Amino acid sequence: MVDKRIAEFAPGDKITAFFAVRRAALKESYRGPFVSLELGDNTGRIAAVQWDTDQFSLTELEEGMVVKIRGTVGEYQNRPQLVVEKMRPAKDDEYRLEDILPHSSVPLEQRRARVLSFLEKVENSYVRSLLDAFFGDAAFLDNYLRAAAGKLWHHAYVGGLSEHSANVTDLAVKVAVGYDFLDRDLLIFGGLLHDAGKIAQYDIGASIDYSDRGRLLGHINLADEWVCEKAAGIENFPEALLTKLRHMILSHHGEMAYGAPVVPQLPEAFVLYYCDEIDSKMGAIERIRNKSGGSGWSEFVKMLDRYLYFGEKEGK
Repeated sequence: MVDKRIAEFAPGDKITAFFAVRRAALKESYRGPFVSLELGDNTGRIAAVQWDTDQFSLTELEEGMVVKIRGTVGEYQNRPQLVVEKMRPAKDDEYRLEDILPHSSVPLEQRRARVLSFLEKVENSYVRSLLDAFFGDAAFLDNYLRAAAGKLWHHAYVGGLSEHSANVTDLAVKVAVGYDFLDRDLLIFGGLLHDAGKIAQYDIGASIDYSDRGRLLGHINLADEWVCEKAAGIENFPEALLTKLRHMILSHHGEMAYGAPVVPQLPEAFVLYYCDEIDSKMGAIERIRNKSGGSGWSEFVKMLDRYLYFGEKEGK
């Protein structure tokens, strides 16, 4: 058996490994029922099929569970496909979550230090107290450092939220260097907390998926609620300042068509929106570039409505 991750699979490989079940559907063919799957590990995803079904795959298999599979890598429609020969549910002590889900390549302590370093740059005592109320809460910080920033599109991995938020904050602070009228404290606050609601928007188990609160309320409303709650615990917190800070959160998607309750109306809110756009797009483009092998043309990207070109291969 070949000890490889999905990104390394090649046709003919005999595989025994643990995978998260991203998608599972029972279908019919002239041969009878079969199971169509999408499996994932921390390097990617692969389509799979089980022709010889059994009691487990017919009645117990569910999306989101972790399974142990033995099979052979083949091809279907010019794409890799794992033909499953045997499958069973994994036991909790048989696999590590970091092997099943993609994780940030930036070490946790490095992400923690980077996020907390921005707090030292805040000058307004009320903004600093509000940020301390969040990041001084050990449970919040742990969840913030573990959370994903997306389900599929950008920074969709464990630790992605803190990586993305620090990137956005860093970009916003750099923009402020060229514009004296910008309030850097608003930018730091917005950069660090604009997506904080994604802590509750996504559940992280064998896969990253929406929670009930995430679907019903959304990460923008969740973060706004948390900001109001934390500010209420700070004596004499200025109402006008709280309104500006809430606006940074509520407007960061830029357009109502994209889920923003309000459009940016503060200069700092414009900066936050564009910095968020830059980093989310670059995060997604980096993922697509890696999937394309770092050169040549990508497949058609529906979210961007275009192909992307990553240049010629080295040596050409």
